[in-house]
Amino acid sequence: MSAPIPVSPRAASIEYAIRDVVVPAAELEAQGHEIIKLNIGDPIAYPGLPTPSHMVEAYVQALKTGKNGYSPSYGLPELRRAIARDEQRKGWNATEDDVYVCHGVTEALQLLFAAVLEEGTKVLAPGPHYPPYMAYPQMYGAETIEYQLHSENG
Repeated sequence: MSAPIPVSPRAASIEYAIRDVVVPAAELEAQGHEIIKLNIGDPIAYPGLPTPSHMVEAYVQALKTGKNGYSPSYGLPELRRAIARDEQRKGWNATEDDVYVCHGVTEALQLLFAAVLEEGTKVLAPGPHYPPYMAYPQMYGAETIEYQLHSENG
């Protein structure tokens, strides 16, 4: 049997609510409880939410034309231009050079926090929140302070 991989104290202290429920849920399932897993935003897991046909067609077309590999690291130029044009319509003076396409909010948050946080930085996060708002700043030695949103206050 191999020895466990040592984990840094910072990494060991990080809590991530989306994944922290996986083991307890599996234990409850093993006891015969029915568990509906809503912790991961995976629409494919729900048969009542099929992939829209236009997306399936676009994927098939990408496969047929060989446009299904890695894209440039900042995103496809035509996509970045389209995003910039959309932002311009909203009043933001954007160019494609202002747009960095990510593979989801998780990657975007990691890039953003890595770029701006330093050891000891304090980050305000609204609650309720997406769990990485609390967990990811810790990865960079920052402290997240949660404040509560109250719908009755608008």
